[in-house]
Amino acid sequence: MLGMNPLTLLELLGQPEFQTGFVTGVVGLVLVLLLRRVGWLLVWGVAAFGALAWAGLLRGTEAAPEWGLVAVAVTAIAAAIAVYVLLRQVPAWSMGIAFALWVLGVWGTVPDTERAAVTMGVTAAMLPALWPALRVRIGWEGAVVAVAALGFVAITDGSARPVSIIGAMGMAGMLVAAAAALHWLRPSRQQSAWWFVGAQVVHVIVSGRVAGQMIQPEGALVVVILSALLTGGWLAWGLRPSPG
Repeated sequence: MLGMNPLTLLELLGQPEFQTGFVTGVVGLVLVLLLRRVGWLLVWGVAAFGALAWAGLLRGTEAAPEWGLVAVAVTAIAAAIAVYVLLRQVPAWSMGIAFALWVLGVWGTVPDTERAAVTMGVTAAMLPALWPALRVRIGWEGAVVAVAALGFVAITDGSARPVSIIGAMGMAGMLVAAAAALHWLRPSRQQSAWWFVGAQVVHVIVSGRVAGQMIQPEGALVVVILSALLTGGWLAWGLRPSPG
């Protein structure tokens, strides 16, 4: 993402946490390709929790702020509803890419990255399943598990700088804002997948590199909300019904 050192990404490949996540993700990739009815998001979430447990990192919530678990629960439910709405308007594979961008954004935002490196490994291994020609099912119901896993990473790896949790969890904002706008507009046509992915790229950058680096949590929350409304509205505008 913008402002991220490419060498940091290269160093990530050599980290044991990333490698643990990658191996687990390969298993997830095979399952997704074999069990076509099982959603990519659900498998990703299970693989992420499994990899975190394997790495001995499925702990640490005691250091998270009191509002952290509530934020994760609310975000998981809101994201699942948003995915359900958006999958009717954008290609399924682009939803997977949008989630992968969220994973990348969390890794680039939280101050400690042990757990984030695990989820990066899972994501890297499972990305090939999102190739459009494979037509893998994404599954809106799996968003609850996937966001719960990513939220756990955000509130534990981000506990040393709580404002980073706001930026990390706020990366779901574009999806929620777009889904709300689309439900109200009831568009008559689908939009380009790249229009959707582009909106998520912008929102993840703003949430992570601006809101997630601020000092005051109130300011970070305002930035996240404004970015979500602008990028979600931009996507909804592109999906508006054709005149006549």
